Amino acid sequence: MYCTHCGKPLDPTARFCTACGAAYQCAPASRAPYPGQLTRPRYPRMIAGVCSGFALHYGWDLSVVRVITALAIVLTGVGLFAYLAAWIIIPEAPYTLPEPYPVAPPVNNAPTPGTTPGATV
Repeated sequence: MYCTHCGKPLDPTARFCTACGAAYQCAPASRAPYPGQLTRPRYPRMIAGVCSGFALHYGWDLSVVRVITALAIVLTGVGLFAYLAAWIIIPEAPYTLPEPYPVAPPVNNAPTPGTTPGATV
């Protein structure tokens, strides 16, 4: 662990940096969902991610889940209350960092010794 102001190493039990005196603030602990927990993903979602969460959790087709939800809302009206309740009850999935792109090896554009640049064979 390093100080964000001066870059010196910090003692894990310290609350202040011994070099510059800057206060060390711990990152707040957030509750991450356990593996297999039903969550509302941030992508792909249309309104709140409820249909998307059910589809991803149970392995269903997302389009079918959305059509069934729309039919339940239009035909019975109870679907709207169920959707709103699920929106409130099901936790949102945590933010995830994007996967880094693979770095391609550098291309050597230097001409080979003994050849003329731009010449074709």
